[in-house]
Amino acid sequence: MASGKQGSQPLSVPDLDSIITLLNSLWPEQTWGQVQGLLSTWRETLDSKDNYSGHHAGLASEYAIQLANRQDLGFDAIAALWIAGHVYDLGKISVPENILLKAGPLSTAEMLMMRNHVSTGYDILRDWDVFRVSPRWMSQVVLDVVQHHHERWDGQGYPKRLASTSIPLPARIMSIADAFAAMVMDSPYRSGRAQDLALREIEDNAGSQFDPYLVRSFVSLVRVNQLTGRGPQLERHAA
Repeated sequence: MASGKQGSQPLSVPDLDSIITLLNSLWPEQTWGQVQGLLSTWRETLDSKDNYSGHHAGLASEYAIQLANRQDLGFDAIAALWIAGHVYDLGKISVPENILLKAGPLSTAEMLMMRNHVSTGYDILRDWDVFRVSPRWMSQVVLDVVQHHHERWDGQGYPKRLASTSIPLPARIMSIADAFAAMVMDSPYRSGRAQDLALREIEDNAGSQFDPYLVRSFVSLVRVNQLTGRGPQLERHAA
């Protein structure tokens, strides 16, 4: 893999362009067009169910790329993470809308159905024909994120109950980005939190839910975003 970029600056537009250039170089033009079309279609399909999940995945993807850019992660893995960020919740297409839109606590049966989105997404993407013409590192990063973004640092997550650094780094990164994006975005059943409150929640769960080192790095990058006006731009898509 290519070596990771050093420094603490947020990912810039040219870096995003470089990711697209790298991905475009991996596949024939027709395949790259297919990938772009599928990512767009899947996002629209998710949003059609709850007017949230597709946009949430897009925002989480941007934060994940920023956080990954600060770690010792190869540029090719960061590019794969960009793909993963758009599909890691794809399995939610199998979750009934009444569960996705439920404002109160989920029942045990409903929680099991919600948690099954991880294995559903993994099964769909494992057989994605694009991966047959892709480097193995591409499918490995994407599938790791899809399968393990709900694992916890303390080993109490799902589906494998992995703990600490046994959780793949890209999945640990996406776990933080996913949680933060979920908190700051409007959802079908609540308004988004202020970024400072969301950061406090992330910090409170460092060492239990989240990788504590990554939490420190993430809080720092969001603070830099706030000071510079750079970084992901929050859109409101609540129903």
